[in-house]
Amino acid sequence: MKKIIWFALAVVLIGIIIGIFMWLYAFRKADISVASKKADIEIKAADLLKNFTDNEDTANKTYLDKVVLVSGIIDKISEDSTSVSIYIKNPEDMAGVMCGFNKAAIDKSTLKKGDEIRIKGICTGYLMDVVLNKCALEK
Repeated sequence: MKKIIWFALAVVLIGIIIGIFMWLYAFRKADISVASKKADIEIKAADLLKNFTDNEDTANKTYLDKVVLVSGIIDKISEDSTSVSIYIKNPEDMAGVMCGFNKAAIDKSTLKKGDEIRIKGICTGYLMDVVLNKCALEK
């Protein structure tokens, strides 16, 4: 009877260890920045927005979950406790491209409204703006 209890405890312990490693792998994978990844598509922010406003279904097939390198002019920079958002748009456009950064991954003191910028991020879709997440500045 003692052997069965020890065997059951060993199986449970091994299961817990495997579960922890799987959770850590998934957690770390979710936080990977695109800084070291090659862009799948390079496009101007105004053109990206136009593609989504003209035909959202086609744009989703083209850009969704892909690493996109956008260029444009900074319209606004905002931050909260964990992230920084840079909004790229042309003054004449109603919408733009919202780029989300991990706060530790960007030094916003070097950026200001009106600067020309290139940002690489994962396209997560179109709400009122095109949204890029896990972004990194491109030199």
